[in-house]
Amino acid sequence: MLNTLPIIVSVPHGGDIIAPEIIDQTLVSREDVFTDGDPLTRDIYDFRNEAAFYVETDIARACVDLNRAPQDLPPANHDGVVKTFTVTGKNIYAGDRVPRKKLLKHLLKKYHAPYHERLSKKSSKKYLFCGLDCHTMLDHAPFYNERCGKKRPFICLSNRGDRHGNQAKGRALTCPPEMIRSLACFLGEQFPEHRQDITLNDPFIGGYIVQRHSSRLPWIQIELNRSAYLDPRWFNARDLQVCPRRIRDLRIRFLAAIRSFVLFNRGKRSADQPFRQKSPFRSVEALQHAGYL
Repeated sequence: MLNTLPIIVSVPHGGDIIAPEIIDQTLVSREDVFTDGDPLTRDIYDFRNEAAFYVETDIARACVDLNRAPQDLPPANHDGVVKTFTVTGKNIYAGDRVPRKKLLKHLLKKYHAPYHERLSKKSSKKYLFCGLDCHTMLDHAPFYNERCGKKRPFICLSNRGDRHGNQAKGRALTCPPEMIRSLACFLGEQFPEHRQDITLNDPFIGGYIVQRHSSRLPWIQIELNRSAYLDPRWFNARDLQVCPRRIRDLRIRFLAAIRSFVLFNRGKRSADQPFRQKSPFRSVEALQHAGYL
């Protein structure tokens, strides 16, 4: 792994395959899967050759949402780990049905648990600098959201803090404030036209993945507005095709920002200044292992 970035990249919502166990029960179309998930994130955030570890899935978010807690199930929550409707409000199962408990348990065991086991195993590597959980978001908040219809920023970064990245009452941070702020700064350099439209913890504070895995390693959630590539300038809605050059451009800019972010943070925090008691901020060791120091 010499000369790779000492980070974990997680892309949990880029899958486009309906789980075979439920394919005969679902009503969702190819377009529904595209709209409900984070389309093309496995291309935009494809840093498998640059990052120490890269974790993705090909299973659609409409089947199993890997960024939800395993106990977050229907009917208590229809937008939990297994959903009953898509982000646009379409029923996923006929007649508002949900899979039986036995099938729910199977889906979690086959798709949800292995993803998080991989992240847990990778997060324990002492030379790693941080984890990045990578997503895209709708341009406007969906119908079921309390901010329904509100325009969303170009990029939202989350560490479960406040709008400055500092700790919010009742929530533990998933990375230090200076860390998330530096990533926002480098993203602003790569997207100068959107520099003023990069937010922290608004509208998202960070989901299950960053919350669960940050006890060992700092984690940041990244959300890119889908208008960045699903605008009519680049997107053909009829055949769900996006201009490859636009996807490549986004990937290059994100990678450049992440490289600068990692290099900038080297030595910013020493081993005797832990992020948490259980999660030291190990930037120096990480960069040494990766061949940068």
